[in-house]
Amino acid sequence: MALLLAAGRTASSQDTASVPCVGQRIDAIVIRSSAPTVAAFRKVPVLAHVVSTIHVTTNVDVIRRFVLLREGDRCDELRRAESERILRAQPFIAEASVRVVPDTEGGVELDVRTTDEIALVLGGATGRGYPPIRFVRLGNSNVAGEGIYAAADWRAGGAFRDGFGGRFVDNQLLGRPYTLTAEAHQSPLGSDWQTDAAHPFYTDIQRIAWRARSGGSDDYVQFLNDINSSHALRVTRNYFDVGGIVRLGPPGRLSLFGASISGDDERPGTEQVLVTTKGFAPDTSTLLLNRYEAHRIARVNALWGVRDIGFVRVRGFDALTATQDMPMGFQLGTMFGRSLAVLGSRDDDIFMAGDMYIGAVGHNNALRFQLEAEGRRSNDDAQWDGLLTSARAVEYFKITNNNTTTASLEFSGGWRQRLPFNLTLGDRDGGVRGYASSNTPGGQRLVGRLENRVFTGRPFNLLDMGVGLFADAGRLWAGDIPYGVTTPVRKSVGISLLGTIPPGSARLWRIDLAVATNPEIGGHRIELRMSSTNKTTFFLPEPADIQVTRERTVPSSVFRWPR
Repeated sequence: MALLLAAGRTASSQDTASVPCVGQRIDAIVIRSSAPTVAAFRKVPVLAHVVSTIHVTTNVDVIRRFVLLREGDRCDELRRAESERILRAQPFIAEASVRVVPDTEGGVELDVRTTDEIALVLGGATGRGYPPIRFVRLGNSNVAGEGIYAAADWRAGGAFRDGFGGRFVDNQLLGRPYTLTAEAHQSPLGSDWQTDAAHPFYTDIQRIAWRARSGGSDDYVQFLNDINSSHALRVTRNYFDVGGIVRLGPPGRLSLFGASISGDDERPGTEQVLVTTKGFAPDTSTLLLNRYEAHRIARVNALWGVRDIGFVRVRGFDALTATQDMPMGFQLGTMFGRSLAVLGSRDDDIFMAGDMYIGAVGHNNALRFQLEAEGRRSNDDAQWDGLLTSARAVEYFKITNNNTTTASLEFSGGWRQRLPFNLTLGDRDGGVRGYASSNTPGGQRLVGRLENRVFTGRPFNLLDMGVGLFADAGRLWAGDIPYGVTTPVRKSVGISLLGTIPPGSARLWRIDLAVATNPEIGGHRIELRMSSTNKTTFFLPEPADIQVTRERTVPSSVFRWPR
């Protein structure tokens, strides 16, 4: 009845001025879910018809389940604001608002409006030679309007086998705030799979979160030999993790306590090979052999964190025009693990991991700092190893409403790694633009970035457009890794074409043209890169070559555990 009543009141509340949320009775919740065809393509009827044929607007019941208030409740401002933030954080929602409007019966209505992201998942890559198409991804990020992601991909293998795989994510499993992820891939050299069921820690209001996960991978870790070949060692990893956390304290200023049981089985190969453009070849070097040992670890882990965080709504900081909930304050998360032989562990060790976040927001600027680190102390050898860290600081300057400058400094490093590991300047997330072809290995990496973005307009109300100028500089240190190289500072400059669709979306599409000012021998001077990312989330993204090296059962933060 409440839903029918809300539908009947839609016209009367659509343009009514909002009022503060101060304890009024909520008589109805009105859900308005609109497709990007409504927001972006209404001026092009033919295009609107085509897009509407393949896009199903998000089911209003899916949206309603993310709202933390119900008919009959007293209006609570924290729950209203958190509902809005949770909706904006969903990968299939481009924009969301939760307004409070008065009704004729002395209460209020919640006017919930959302605009979908484009549901079509499409990706690809081309290259010289045959076949000209090297990678294809196709899927739907909002299947049947149920918040379900499903996509498949194919990759040309060259001298090796072709790769293929798929990923499935249900962002609201069984009508509950649970997620289910299942993915599997065969790559040209290896394979991987993972299943993950979780109740994510969406908001400080909720009391508990939990996760159950397992997976495995089998691949070759490579170290540069020359421009046509790399030294490689096969590594097989299997893992599992199950646990939960509980909140103590008020939202915003709270502590989290939890526990988990985890297991890792890590097995380096016994044969070192060369990976070349023509396939595998014998390797006369043996620097990787007998350097790494197999590990079988089962641990009981304690999770603990503290938070004093609020959110400030800003626009156009990490995207062109999107609304972003910028975290402001301090938080610290930790994990302490102890291996137990009774669980099947062959290693005797203690494991520690932690992360720290600091954020501050001014009138037209903001600062974000994030640090993540982990390490293991072997009781058998009485020494620390597996030390891995990444840190990033970003300063935002909003010169005008349409002009944003960002300056960032990013560090990544590993020491005494138990498995083959290296960092490169070619990493898509942590490297230097213009050096995608670089696979020179190093143990530590420092990269600085400076970028200026300008929002140029919204042509025909179809999409947001902008341009940017950037300059990157970074270097590697050899560290203690095999074949490690200390490089000079590598620099690049470039120009970017930016866009979001529908307008106001947090997902930023960009085409970067980067020019390497001092490329490596045999490297390319010009790089053209296309990417699509959403960086308006709470946590700053971590480089892929750091992520793949971390212990697979370690959450990158207690506060986004288990996401």
